[in-house]
Amino acid sequence: MNQSEIKKKEDLLSSWEEVPMQKEQQLTSWQHSAFQAALEQLKTGHGTPDSVMRMGEAFGRGLFAERIKDKTPDWTMKQWLQEIEKDVCEPLGTEFTFTKISPDVATTFMNRNPLAQTSQDQTAASLFHFGVMRGLFRSAFPQGELVISELKDHEQPEFIFKANASAKDKLERERIIRALTFLKIDDGV
Repeated sequence: MNQSEIKKKEDLLSSWEEVPMQKEQQLTSWQHSAFQAALEQLKTGHGTPDSVMRMGEAFGRGLFAERIKDKTPDWTMKQWLQEIEKDVCEPLGTEFTFTKISPDVATTFMNRNPLAQTSQDQTAASLFHFGVMRGLFRSAFPQGELVISELKDHEQPEFIFKANASAKDKLERERIIRALTFLKIDDGV
C-alpha cells in the first residue's frame, strides 16, 4: 500500500462506533496538551498555581464554547449537569456523584479524575481540573461560582456549584489555590 492509499483507509471509518472514540481521544489529547503547557510554565518558574488554574479555566471556557454553548440558552442546573456529563466528563473519563441538585445549587463528589491519577504533580492536576470545571460552570452561569468544601485531613472534597454566588463565594479561587498548595507541602510532595 502506498501513502495515499493508507491515508484514504485511515480517513474511512469502518463503523459508526469509531466516531465517538475519535472525539473522546481528541478531547483527552487537548486536555493533556493544555495541562502540559500549564505544568511546563510552572516547572520553568514562569507560572504559579494561579496560572495553572487560569489555564484550566481557559480550557473549560473553550470546552463550553466548542461542545455545549449552542445547546440551551437558558440553563437550569440539571440541564447543564446533564450536558457536561455527556459531552465533557464521560469523554474525559471524569466521574462525579451528585448528592444534591436544586435549581440553583448542585453538590457533588468526584469519583474519578484520570488527569490527577496519571500526573506526577497531583496538586497541579487538581488546580487545573478545578479551573476546567470553574470555566465550564461560569460559562453557563456567569453570576455563579464553584466552591469546594473545606479540605480537612485528606477527606474527599465536596464540589458545590452555585448559580448565584455571594461576595464571599467570589473569593473561593484564592482559598482553593492556598489550600491545594499547602496540602501539597503537608503531604511532603
